[in-house]
Parts: sequence; structure tokens; C-alpha cells
Amino acid sequence: MKIDFLNNFRNNIHSLADKILDKIPEDRRRLFIFTLGGLVLLIICLTLVFIMMNGRHARAVELAGVPYMAIPHDELFYPAEPDFLPELMYGREPRLYWTADDLLPFWIDPGPGNEQQWRELASSVIDRLMENVQ
Repeated sequence: MKIDFLNNFRNNIHSLADKILDKIPEDRRRLFIFTLGGLVLLIICLTLVFIMMNGRHARAVELAGVPYMAIPHDELFYPAEPDFLPELMYGREPRLYWTADDLLPFWIDPGPGNEQQWRELASSVIDRLMENVQ
């Protein structure tokens, strides 16, 4: 009895769908089916949103009797860090020479008394380079 009802219902749905699709031109059937599917998905999504919003509304009604207690900003967040960056300069005067403080990060002292060793190393590299060029 139940199976006959389900088969009968399914046959009625198929015949109704066939009648509707027969009225739609062949080149627009795919567009119609996708549009119909999109509308069904939109209705399902809207229904879910309304169900979720109803739950929030009920919670808001429950919390209506609770007094509002704000948490101080200092307890939630770290204090602001000091900013050591200089202001933005839109232009600057070009330097004519570097100061010793400017060169300090780039200079490594080779050590006192090692000048001869560095001079010999540099001259040997230059001599090898010059011999290879000839």
C-alpha cells in the first residue's frame, strides 16, 4: 500500500516534469534547470539563516535581564607599543660624504699589524687575474 503510493507519487512528479520540460525550448532547458536548482539552494540557505537567527533572538531575549558589564580595554588587549620610527620625509638633502657612524656597520677591522698579510693576499689575487687575462 505504502509502496504503491510512493510509486504513484513518483510517476505523477515525472509526468509533471515532462510536461514542463516539453513546453521549454531545447536550447533553454539546461538554463531553466540550473536556475531552478539555484532557486532551491537559495531557499534552503535562507531557511537555514532564519533558523539560526531565531536561535540568536531567543538567546538575546534570555540575556535581556542580565545587566551589561563592560570589560575594560586594558584587560583585553596589550598596551600600545612605543613607535620609534621617524616621521616620513618627502625629501632630504643629499650627503656629500659619509660619517664614521654611517660606516661603522659596514666596517670590520682586519686587526692591527695584519696590513702586510692583506696587502700580499690582494696583490696575489690581482697578479693571478692579470696573468689569466694575457
